[in-house]
Amino acid sequence: MTFLKNAWYAAGWEEDLSGDPIARTFLNEPVVLFRDSTGAAVALADRCPHRFAPLSLGKVEGDAIRCPYHGLVFDKGGACVRNPHGKGARPSSLSVRTYPLLTQNGMIWIWMGDKELAGGSRPPAYDFLTDNEHKTLHGSLHVRANYELVTDNLLDLSHAEFLHPFIMPEGVASTIKYSCLVEGDTIGAIHEMPDQDNTPLFRLLMPDVRRIDGRANNFWRAPANMYLDVGMRELDSGERRDCAIPQVHLLTPETEFSTHYFWAAARLLAKDDQRVDDAILAGFSNAFENEDEPMIRAVQERMGGVNLFELDPALLPMDEASVRARRELARLIRNEQESAAG
Repeated sequence: MTFLKNAWYAAGWEEDLSGDPIARTFLNEPVVLFRDSTGAAVALADRCPHRFAPLSLGKVEGDAIRCPYHGLVFDKGGACVRNPHGKGARPSSLSVRTYPLLTQNGMIWIWMGDKELAGGSRPPAYDFLTDNEHKTLHGSLHVRANYELVTDNLLDLSHAEFLHPFIMPEGVASTIKYSCLVEGDTIGAIHEMPDQDNTPLFRLLMPDVRRIDGRANNFWRAPANMYLDVGMRELDSGERRDCAIPQVHLLTPETEFSTHYFWAAARLLAKDDQRVDDAILAGFSNAFENEDEPMIRAVQERMGGVNLFELDPALLPMDEASVRARRELARLIRNEQESAAG
């Protein structure tokens, strides 16, 4: 499978990189992540050029990492700075690839493509994750399916009634007012849900509210970064109070058939209530790990290794955003390939 290389991908939450080196695969490429002596994040190819041992099994020494097999030491620029064998020769072949990183809104981002192009763009900003107003919870999971299937799942939230009772009550799918919004490089899947029962999720924050106008509007940007505006407005009184749980869902392909999935959710209400923290974490973790992931994995297994469009899927109106996102991503990949060939 071909991926979009020249783009920022979520590599991990900042606290993921707090101890020993960690090994992660992005776009089929093994990468070792560690922090240098100043605490800055470093990303190198996780394969020693000598006998291809995983550097992630080695030891960080100041600003460098030592191969666990033969003791070669590589600095954060990928150059070999110590060869303990023979006369200590360090030819240029003793070097490893480096990957640009940056940290933004609590997330470490990695650039897997041409390093010269990394400085010309930045990942999407999600400032509400790290401002002083919101309480934010976040997590991650591993999905055993292609990342575009996860994107499809997130851009069509009509499935929530059938998979996620914590998020959407029974009977709502038939009342959703769906539309697709395209603005610049953003594709939006708009789900408006008028006059419905309050959900278990929002009863955590507004337990006295019975009827609401709900919304779940997801905004995609290539390659697979999504901002989800989930909220409700009460109908019980004339106050029409609004309550929102803004979220991000960041997908990074590990391989053709596996995905790193990073998520975060924020709120303005009940920020100091540990019981609400626990309930949201439990509800979201259950939804993603025990409801979404098994279903998406089952879909992948039924599809085998065949592309979605090659199977000629029956399309429904709420598929428009995911179809547009797939086509836009394919266009970007095609343009990138043509540019590289030229």
